[in-house]
Amino acid sequence: MVTEPIYSWLYVQQGVDAVKAAMGQRMEAEAGCSLLEHVALYQLHHNGGRLQMSELVELLDVSPSGVTRLIERLVKRGWVVREQPADNRRLVYAVLTDEGEEACVGTTARVYRASLAEEFTELLNDRDLADLRRIGRKLMEGHGRWDVKRFAPSEPSEQ
Repeated sequence: MVTEPIYSWLYVQQGVDAVKAAMGQRMEAEAGCSLLEHVALYQLHHNGGRLQMSELVELLDVSPSGVTRLIERLVKRGWVVREQPADNRRLVYAVLTDEGEEACVGTTARVYRASLAEEFTELLNDRDLADLRRIGRKLMEGHGRWDVKRFAPSEPSEQ
């Protein structure tokens, strides 16, 4: 039986959307932040606590105005501060505060890991997970989007 590619695409897209929605609801309820806010904290944490706003645009795949609004919410929480070098006012950095670091490695990380396990990992076996890593990387490489900075330093290097 031949499967039309559109069904594969729709299943993946809708599956990812379902997982993100469930994880987002849990993050809001238990950690008091959105899934994207946690991912921003995570990216800051794993990139030395400081990133240019333009780097966050790329890492989070969000528009510049979306990143500005996101960082504003994190600033209001006291988890991030903005910095601009005196010698180049065009650059703006998002910098993780001590409170942001505590949130990232504490509450938000705990809730993120628990929701990831419940909403994603527990529904799949080891082969499914390996296949998804392989396919995801293949798609990102094919579109010039593979970037080790998007992943934890311990990301497997399988081909």
